[in-house]
Amino acid sequence: MYKSIIQNTLKSCSKSSKIYKNVLGHNIVNRYYSSNNNDNGASPTGSDHRAQGKGKEIVLSFDKSDMSQFPRTINKVNKKYPITEFEKYLQDVTKVKGPMSVDTFIREVLTNPKFGYYMNRDVFGKGGDFVTAPEISNLFGEILGIWCVATWEQMGRPKKLNIVEMGPGRGTLMKDILRSTKVFKDFYSAISVYMLEASPALKKIQKEKLLYFKDPAINFDDKTVGKTPEGVKITWVSRLDDVPDTTPTLFLAQEFYDALPIHVFRFSKDLNTWCEVLVDEDITASNDYHLRFVQSRGSTAMATAVKNYLPEFGIDGYQVELGVAGLAISQLISKRIEKSGGAALIIDYGYDKIVKNSLQAIRNHEFVELLDKPGSADLSVWVDFQTLRRCVKMMKNKTTAIGPVDQGIFLKECGIEPRLMNLLDKLDSKEKMEELILGYKRLVDPAEMGTTYKVITICDKSIVPVGFSTAKSYDDEDLMLDK
Repeated sequence: MYKSIIQNTLKSCSKSSKIYKNVLGHNIVNRYYSSNNNDNGASPTGSDHRAQGKGKEIVLSFDKSDMSQFPRTINKVNKKYPITEFEKYLQDVTKVKGPMSVDTFIREVLTNPKFGYYMNRDVFGKGGDFVTAPEISNLFGEILGIWCVATWEQMGRPKKLNIVEMGPGRGTLMKDILRSTKVFKDFYSAISVYMLEASPALKKIQKEKLLYFKDPAINFDDKTVGKTPEGVKITWVSRLDDVPDTTPTLFLAQEFYDALPIHVFRFSKDLNTWCEVLVDEDITASNDYHLRFVQSRGSTAMATAVKNYLPEFGIDGYQVELGVAGLAISQLISKRIEKSGGAALIIDYGYDKIVKNSLQAIRNHEFVELLDKPGSADLSVWVDFQTLRRCVKMMKNKTTAIGPVDQGIFLKECGIEPRLMNLLDKLDSKEKMEELILGYKRLVDPAEMGTTYKVITICDKSIVPVGFSTAKSYDDEDLMLDK
């Protein structure tokens, strides 16, 4: 019966539709609908899977005089809205320290303890601004659980194993992993879980979802260690350095890198160098917002430090994004895997090439201007998998980076289709069958998340990771990096 349901359900789904009835039971535009992006990532002239409408460009304000970049008079009248408390704080920072990097701006907007977007609310699922793969179908978490078990087997079945989830959202992914791997008793008895989370609000949600309901850690923010009903130890940390590096570890980063801060660089033909895009206060009468983007007057310290990751030259105004924070985390993971063993799985939307213009602000499932009421909208970027892979290989240690491969292909290689059929055999409701099939389709269909989202692994060179048989070899890249 379910085979005919699969066929009818898939036929009824329009591949061009941008709005789907999601598994949470409401109509929203998700972060994963089909798009025709050009190589800019989130192009302002093309569509983008993250939200409705057109993306917004970074528009620079240039000071063409020989004077200071600040105007002689302060204008507060001709603005789109009264200045917020957070914008006053950001303006004060620029007054004391000068214009801030886009990296610093993103950190403040997302994780400022008082005003940060992620810090005091649940931004996922039905009431949030987006829905992620674990919230779409429990198939996703179950298949990642299988990947963890298979990788642990390849590592020689160590008696102790840490699983670190980075940016664990509402805890749905980890809940599905722990539920689906209970049948592998040796694996289950070996694991300890670490949740890398900065948001107090999300930590509370994760504790309520994962821990035994009488565990004291649920009701006390200062208690960072608890146990699941099955006795698995879970520890909450705010830094990767807080995770012990003496135990083999599996690192899981599902839609984590897209929320990491980036630096934005812009080539200046006049200066024949890469300048940096910065965020400054805006007290002029000509712009709508209280902050503005400006270009540094020359190469910054960061632009000089990362010049090996930037193109040798560009046309005037050519802009690129570089996720320095993500590269640093990737190299730290590489060092830890070399020391104690393990692997990392990174899943996100992105490209296997440098990204030029993908930074976007999303509020209520729509794109908004990047500087419109910062702290009230999510900021995200498309991940540059090429530079991530190269930075790991440049470590020249016992680890390597493999991929990216399309998410749909990865999930199929890991067994999502047999798992789907197995679950359908156990269901007796047509509605539940259709819901499960729709979730599967959204995860693997090339018109939805199947190709937009990609998967890369960092692992010991002795491991042949499951799910990556279609990964390119990049022989020319390896030869270049070996020089």
